Amino acid sequence: MHMKFTRISFIFCFLMSVVAANAQTPFYFAKTSYVGALNNDPAADWTANWANWDPKNTNYPAPTDVTTLDGSAAGFKNISGTVTLDASKVYLLKGFIVVPDGAKLVIPAGTIIRALGDLSVTPRNYASIVVERGGKIEINGTATNPVVMTSAKAAGERERGDWGGLVIGGRGRHNLANANFDNVQMEGFNNVSFNPNLAKFGGNDNADNSGSISYLRLEFGGLAFEANKEINGLTLGAVGSGTQISNVQVSYCNDDSFEWFGGAVNAKYLIAYKSTDDDFDTDNGYEGLNQFGIAIRDTSYFDLTYNASSGASTSEGFESDNEATGTASVPFTTKAIFSNFTMVGPVPVGTTYSQLSSVARSSFRRGARIRRNSSLRICNSVFMGYRNFVMIDGDSCVRKTNFPQALGLVNPSTPVDIQNKQIFFANNLIVNTASAFTSTSDTTANGLAEVARAAGSAAKRDAIDAWLKQTLVPCLSNNINPVPFTAGTVLENPNAYTTTPNFRPVAGSPALAGAEFDCNPILVNLTSSADEIETAMKYSPVYPNPISSGVLQFGRQVVSYGIFDIKGQLVRFGLDTDHAEVEGLNPGMYFIKLDNQVQKLIVQ
Repeated sequence: MHMKFTRISFIFCFLMSVVAANAQTPFYFAKTSYVGALNNDPAADWTANWANWDPKNTNYPAPTDVTTLDGSAAGFKNISGTVTLDASKVYLLKGFIVVPDGAKLVIPAGTIIRALGDLSVTPRNYASIVVERGGKIEINGTATNPVVMTSAKAAGERERGDWGGLVIGGRGRHNLANANFDNVQMEGFNNVSFNPNLAKFGGNDNADNSGSISYLRLEFGGLAFEANKEINGLTLGAVGSGTQISNVQVSYCNDDSFEWFGGAVNAKYLIAYKSTDDDFDTDNGYEGLNQFGIAIRDTSYFDLTYNASSGASTSEGFESDNEATGTASVPFTTKAIFSNFTMVGPVPVGTTYSQLSSVARSSFRRGARIRRNSSLRICNSVFMGYRNFVMIDGDSCVRKTNFPQALGLVNPSTPVDIQNKQIFFANNLIVNTASAFTSTSDTTANGLAEVARAAGSAAKRDAIDAWLKQTLVPCLSNNINPVPFTAGTVLENPNAYTTTPNFRPVAGSPALAGAEFDCNPILVNLTSSADEIETAMKYSPVYPNPISSGVLQFGRQVVSYGIFDIKGQLVRFGLDTDHAEVEGLNPGMYFIKLDNQVQKLIVQ
């Protein structure tokens, strides 16, 4: 028996090393000792080689294949069967290239696709790739040979909005208004007259598989289909967790770098670089898991609608909604998890918010804006250089903060109730609140916190300020202003706008400590170890066991659960639930972890 357990430990450790090197393996949360996206080891810098910090001046080769991805004649082109591109060619993209149900587009490592939209022609050239429900895309870039989708303009002439972007529609769940939560169309596509059914998404399968993406650069996207209806760099509509996404950089996008509309797709190693609107935008019941990401702002690139009389939008790091009206009467809640993100705002290191131009002060705002009844969770991350850092927008979100003592809702001496207060912001490093927003007249915001659209906003701002500063649960406390906002105190060189930036922590940086996974009730059941698997082998299985179909009832509400296979890979998870869905799991032995306890689960 001892030899069996030792062998399992060895296999598990080996597989974890493979997971770290192979972007195509299933998602799992890796425990780190550091907060933010990187540690200070240059050999472990996951941005090395494949990321591009100066795509404006990169000399890409001219297109050599102008027909394969040309949908300009009809405005769109449906591929059929499996189409595999040739990395020795450079492709020109025109119109919509559509991957319909049953088709697959395979893009090998090193492939370059150059695109340029033109809305003055008939039919309009939207220059985008759209993967429909049931279609698949496989982007197989590598760290030394990424796939690039970029502008067809010459070096020095490229600009945000030169083309559209990559849009994927899945069969996952969302809460957009529709009787069956099905057949909802992406924003802007409703007026595509030559194909009015394009880019619809939704269903009831959060484990849906739309393919895989690894080592992809998306540059200069965000074509405005209509006023205030730009496409994002990577748009994910109800994409399921069967889809695998890692190592994606979106640069100079004319809207959000990444936006999720429902679904449960997971991702690792994301870069949002100098985009216009939000870096990471989550909406409509998205509940996926994300680890390791970087966002950096440049004051030259902001949302041009920031001062519009209607439809105004400021540029945020994270922006999160549930559904448009912010009601609680929807079946699925936005409750995505982001851990180990490094968020570099528009205020350069060593300066203050007041030193920005008046336009930059108005157009750039928060590190995270959580609104419309969202339950976003952000942990183990770094925030620096923002106007202010966390905006809790609306009473529905004020009530969902996960440290209710700060709001005077319970006796401060009682344990923290995280169970039903789903917004979570913990173990984050925040630097420069003293150099951020200051005002003698604005009672709704300070350099750290902001509250809007809530009765008694001034008092609630102070409560949210206290919530962010809480020390009742020390292992979940945020680390606020531990060092001055000056060069050499946190990151090596995050504001290198004309050279290669360096987001690794300096020696002695507070980013090198403070991460927490075991104490964190959101994350603790979404990680695994060889010891836990061996322990689970010794205990009785959960009830009912065996189980062949339906759901596994817990008998109580849990903050999170994770189901792991024998290799220690996370294959199913749930948040704020009292049951686990086992439909779709192959027969065999699994391990379910909840309340930081691991037990065997047998699926027949």
